[in-house]
Amino acid sequence: MNGHADTVSSRTIDTDAHYTEGLEETAKARLPSSLRATDMKVTGQPLDPAHMGRIIKPRELVDIVELTPLNRSETILYNQLLANAWNNIRTQPVHKVLKASLRGSHESNDRLEQAFDKLMGAWAQIRARDPQNGERATFRVHLLGTNKEEDRDDGYFYYTFPPDLLAVIQQSKAWATIKSHIMYALRSKYSIRLYEMVERRIGLMKQHEEFSVDDFRAMLGVPEGKLDRFADFNKHCLKPALAEVNQLTDFDVQVMAIKKGRTVEKLQLSWFKKSPARLKAAFDERERSRIGREARRHGSVELIRFDDEP
Repeated sequence: MNGHADTVSSRTIDTDAHYTEGLEETAKARLPSSLRATDMKVTGQPLDPAHMGRIIKPRELVDIVELTPLNRSETILYNQLLANAWNNIRTQPVHKVLKASLRGSHESNDRLEQAFDKLMGAWAQIRARDPQNGERATFRVHLLGTNKEEDRDDGYFYYTFPPDLLAVIQQSKAWATIKSHIMYALRSKYSIRLYEMVERRIGLMKQHEEFSVDDFRAMLGVPEGKLDRFADFNKHCLKPALAEVNQLTDFDVQVMAIKKGRTVEKLQLSWFKKSPARLKAAFDERERSRIGREARRHGSVELIRFDDEP
C-alpha cells in the first residue's frame, strides 16, 4: 500500500494547536496576492461529464456549513450553475443555462425541478470578511437568488445569486480549482466536499490543517443529528470519502485523529501531490467503467483505524 494510504492515525493533544489565519488566507504561492477568485476563469466544458473543465469555487463556498443539507446531485448542480455564471458574475446580474445542459446532475426535468426548488430554499453559513468594514463575520445566506424556469423541456433556466453572497464572493482571494471530470467521477457527496476542501488548499505553503470534529463534519456536509458518534462518522462518511478521493483524484489525503485521553478532539487533514505513477493510476481508473470500481477500491485500500486499536 502506498505511504499515503487512506488511514486515520492518532496522537494525543499536548498543547492547543493555534490556527494561523494568515496562512489560511495565503493565496497560491505562484500568484500575485492582489488576485481575486473572480479574476480566474472557468475553462473547458464543465457542464458536460464527457469532457474536461475547470470550475472556480471561492473559499467561502468551499469551507461552508450547509444549514440546508444538499445531496450529491444538488451539490453538482450548484457547481454547474456557479461555473456557468462565473466568467460574468461581476458584471451580469441574471444568468441563463439550457436545462438540457445540466443532465450531468439529473436524468430528468422532474428531478431537476426538485433540485432547483431545494437550492432556492437552501441556507448556508459562511465565514468571511465583511465587505463593509473588513471585520471577520459569519453570514447566513441563501445559495441561490430569484430564478425563472421555462416550461418546455428544451427551455432555459434563468437565475441570480443573492446580493449579500455576491458581495462576499467578489472579495474572495482564495479558491478551489475544481476539475469537473473528477467531480463527476466521485459518487458520494462527502467525497466531493473532501475533494473541494483539498483542492482549495493544495497550492498553499502548508500541507496540513487541523479542525474540530464538529467543524470537519459540518464542512463535509453531514446533516446535524446524523452520524453523531465518531465511530459512525468514521465508518460511514470519512472512510468512504478518503478511499474514493485517494483512488480518483490528483492527490493523496490522510486524516489523523488527535485525541485527548480516549476522546477524539481534533482531526488533522494532510494532503500530498501524487507521484506520476499514482497520477496515471487515478487517470486510468477514471477512464474505466464504474462497474467494479468499488471492489477494486476495497481490494487496494486499507481500513481506517486508530494506531492503538488491536
